[in-house]
Amino acid sequence: MLTEPFVPVLFSVFGDVFFEPDSGGIWWLNTGTAEVSRVAHTVQEFGGLLGTDLANDWFMPDLIESLQAAGKFAGAGQCYSYVVLPVFAEGRYEVENLNPVPVHEHFGLTGRVLRELRSLPDGALVRLKVGP
Repeated sequence: MLTEPFVPVLFSVFGDVFFEPDSGGIWWLNTGTAEVSRVAHTVQEFGGLLGTDLANDWFMPDLIESLQAAGKFAGAGQCYSYVVLPVFAEGRYEVENLNPVPVHEHFGLTGRVLRELRSLPDGALVRLKVGP
């Protein structure tokens, strides 16, 4: 959970957010796993990293190419979201596990699920019930 004010710096097509909190640095919120990690000290440093192998890890261009080859295109206001979140052992970064959805649905669903999981120990068995 982000507890201090921040400025979004960049969003990925997978719904991940790179942001700058008031305390400084550039951080990556991986919305598939709820992991938050510092990736740079400044926006300028972050910009320089965008042309490196780290950017391939963050933005997965090969997976995007495979998704598009499979006819899965994220349009305006959409991102790719997971059928099974990568926080689960069954969640994979694969074409079959991703679909384009409206961004608000991605953040709403992943936020609710990951918030519910945060107090559980690693390896806990979870049963999800989806519905109204």
